[in-house]
Amino acid sequence: MIKALYFGSFNPVHYGHVSIARYVAAMEEVDAVVIVPSPHNPFKDTSILADPQLRLEQVHRAFDGISPKISVSDIEYRLSEPLYTINTLHALQDAEPDTELILLIGADNIASLERWYKGPQILREFEVWVYPRKGFDGAALCRECAARTDARRIRFLKGAPLLDISSTQIRNQLKNTQTP
Repeated sequence: MIKALYFGSFNPVHYGHVSIARYVAAMEEVDAVVIVPSPHNPFKDTSILADPQLRLEQVHRAFDGISPKISVSDIEYRLSEPLYTINTLHALQDAEPDTELILLIGADNIASLERWYKGPQILREFEVWVYPRKGFDGAALCRECAARTDARRIRFLKGAPLLDISSTQIRNQLKNTQTP
């Protein structure tokens, strides 16, 4: 079995997240797409994160019934903190040792993956698929990362939808409409 793991804060979840998950779920070589919301992110200011339980509920609602290949995992809500992607990947791998896990990230994240906690180890142990993000040359970033590291495999999803939306944009728009 091959599972693509789509991590994120989903703060808030939006149609861009859903579009990417649907795109990957439609790929024949993928048996499942698992959405992995994180209650906390070591790279994000916790004051901007909505309530973790609320975000988890919103993610379940957003992805419910979209595809039989798409599911939501609350594993990071059950793991000890600090929450690091490598630890979650290992916990998932331990639970399903015969499953091939693929880390699905945006082009903005491939630019910094080597600086994540044990980022080089993630690149060695797990295949990474990168979807396009506005403002980033994802293909070039993937080539550069692969050339600098001993990455197992980095694949740029050049046909994935490039959507001009982000959770940050949504939060900023909400903040601007709520300010008198």
